[in-house]
Amino acid sequence: MRRDFRADGMKRAYGVEKLVPPTHHTAFPHTMDARHANADDRKDDTNSPTTPQTMHTARAPRPMTDLERRVSEGLIAGEFPLAFQGIYDVKTGRLARVEALIRWMHPDYGLLLPAAFLVAIDHPLVALQLTYYVIGSACGTIANAQRQGQPVCPVAVNVPPRVVADEHFPATVMQIAQLHGVAPELLELELVETEDAARLLAAPLLTRPLRGAGVRLAIDDFGTGYSSLALLSTIDVDTVKVAREMLNRVPGCPRACAVVACVLSMLECLDVAVVVEGVETRALAQWLAQWPKVLAQGFFYARPTFDYASVPVQERCVV
Repeated sequence: MRRDFRADGMKRAYGVEKLVPPTHHTAFPHTMDARHANADDRKDDTNSPTTPQTMHTARAPRPMTDLERRVSEGLIAGEFPLAFQGIYDVKTGRLARVEALIRWMHPDYGLLLPAAFLVAIDHPLVALQLTYYVIGSACGTIANAQRQGQPVCPVAVNVPPRVVADEHFPATVMQIAQLHGVAPELLELELVETEDAARLLAAPLLTRPLRGAGVRLAIDDFGTGYSSLALLSTIDVDTVKVAREMLNRVPGCPRACAVVACVLSMLECLDVAVVVEGVETRALAQWLAQWPKVLAQGFFYARPTFDYASVPVQERCVV
């Protein structure tokens, strides 16, 4: 499985990725975070009806593995900074939104990419802990930028479908946003394209609380095989992110171009925002400019940076 918790829940496999190094370590405030989801603290928090600890209580989770416990401890210790990568309008080159990507600044091994630790979210408590940590960190970053008078745009964070499906999730997300004074419209929750995500996004009773509060929803890695074309007429999302695998041979292969062109034209008719991931060449960016509403993300435009203020606001215009 390809993964990346960006606020990338479970995504693409990572190779070597260059990051703009942080100029300083930023400690993000976390309230509904690791301390409530840590298995060691369960007995202390079980009486609270609004903490993540009270979720998934139908059956006790299994004991944590060494890696899961270490990730849990690292979240509490603030060892997981967020990196930010811009998403740009292909026609104008302007910044449209930002995606948050989690990294582990391990005290012994240095910077670790998600492939090294995301297996830990197989444990339900770690999944909750990591999800709320990322959402809290993203909200804290937005709030800090607003206090400093910096322009802000929506931040996309990826969440596991089983966490989103929990009945307490919408209220908890709203509490985190309100705590930081961040408008819900500045958050976009990405669910990687899986069978569970497709079913969840097709269930209005589950998505309505978030949509009603103003939080945007996205399906990530579209085109990897789980979401049928028929399901596109039922899922309740604001954004569809097209998997990079669909564009591996674009624009060089006419057949690949024909397939992607059909997908983009179809999505354009559905009145959803479309983000194409993995745009790393000018040739691909120029080809995508045929669809003026398409947004693009990739190294051609900007690499991830730990400093939110360093995300380029205006990048390459290819038209």
